[in-house]
Amino acid sequence: MAKVNKASDLNTAASWVFAREAEDIPERIRDAVQELQESLKNGDINTVYFWYVHNMNEMNNPAVQEELNTVQVSAQKLVSAFVGDNSVKIVALEVGNNTIEKWYNNSNKRISIEDTLVVENNSQVLEIVEKNWKSCVTAVKGSWLRELYLRFEDDLFSGNPRNYLGAGKRKNKINLGIMNTVQKQPENFWAYNNGLTALVNDYELDEGEVTVKGITIINGAQSTGAIGAVENLEADFLVPIRFIVCNDPKIIEQIISNNNKQNEILPSDLRSNDTQQSRLRKEFEKYPQLYYSGGRRNSVVIRNKEVFDPYTVAQTLYAFHIDCVGAYNSKKDIWDNDKKYSNIFSDQLSAEHIIFVYSLGRAIDEYKIELKNKKDIRTSAEDGMLNYLSKRGSKMLLIYAISMSIESILGKKVLDPWRLKFNDSTDFDKLVSYWKEIIGIVLPFHTSLEAALVGGLNNSETAKNSCEKIRATVTSVRKALSSVLDSFARKVNVIM
Repeated sequence: MAKVNKASDLNTAASWVFAREAEDIPERIRDAVQELQESLKNGDINTVYFWYVHNMNEMNNPAVQEELNTVQVSAQKLVSAFVGDNSVKIVALEVGNNTIEKWYNNSNKRISIEDTLVVENNSQVLEIVEKNWKSCVTAVKGSWLRELYLRFEDDLFSGNPRNYLGAGKRKNKINLGIMNTVQKQPENFWAYNNGLTALVNDYELDEGEVTVKGITIINGAQSTGAIGAVENLEADFLVPIRFIVCNDPKIIEQIISNNNKQNEILPSDLRSNDTQQSRLRKEFEKYPQLYYSGGRRNSVVIRNKEVFDPYTVAQTLYAFHIDCVGAYNSKKDIWDNDKKYSNIFSDQLSAEHIIFVYSLGRAIDEYKIELKNKKDIRTSAEDGMLNYLSKRGSKMLLIYAISMSIESILGKKVLDPWRLKFNDSTDFDKLVSYWKEIIGIVLPFHTSLEAALVGGLNNSETAKNSCEKIRATVTSVRKALSSVLDSFARKVNVIM
């Protein structure tokens, strides 16, 4: 019989991961926990699974399932509070002999649903028959697809690389959009949606009526799940679908693979051809050792160049000039939101300024690595700095603090911070080393920034107040550190 106390340990794990400060987490798992937290904050994770794995049959101890229900409810509250919304789903699952056997069988058998199903379609069918497969193309009713998903849930996707991933404001906006179309524009669903592909054991056609034997949706899990997630259908609609029959295992694998190779459309893809990105790509041609794609994706492998990630470019610029909280919490949204995008990518932005700010971000990353590598020879002060840099949002906050202190660092008035650049931007590694000297001056005062990181970087006013303290401190020590700061200032072009 599976032990209840093992299941209850998951509650403890949830509180450690989602409700403790970084310094309270054991060092050997701290980095992994912080990576998970970062991914949740950035909206890269939409479902967290808690598994209680044992080698017995499930349900032989009802108290285990009760405990797992408690885990799911409590962990959901913790994660929702941590993320700030309900976009992340928690699933607590007992994984014993029955589940493992089911997973094994599904991994070897693409179609796990073997029921015979009468398809509710539009009575229009096109059939194509080849040597190794046959297929019929039709349109099914949204209500039929919804009932199918509610009946079989994720078993419907046994042959699909992914299950339904849910919908939310931060991640899977596409799925949220599908649900919105179903609810508000059902008559346009056919025109908006690419349709589904389903693998079946066989089908029969009778004057436009289709009956399938067995089914797995190998492409279209997100559309199917989104339709199923809508509480009520106000009006029915049609969904394009093709049913494929194939008995050759090798071809089946190729069908599944090729139906799931579509690239996700990123916000940067939709901006990649605008005038600002085209201009910036052109400006970066002056620096053959640097590469900025401007959001454009291609198949060319970039070698021996410093690659400027477009999302990190936008994020660091947003932290430097506008708001470190927004930069940290909404990295992709900067490309997606018209207002945020235009605040960054305007006529005043130059390749040289991107290099100026991006090299600061890289310098912080390298400074953290250097502190880590010191290990046992780190001083207590360096331990404190590393601890700061290990906290969520610390990098964006430090960029903002240095930006607010830039006049004190340079010892002169900066009329237009968007025109700041190095006198010579060709040697990126050298620029990073310049910034490391500034980080070495500012970072020891990290205690002034700690208040803004309590519970994560989420309050712009607190962040601003903390950075103002750094500015005051840098101003007070500038005379004592003038030799280092003046040396840095001579390398920077400032429009007076």
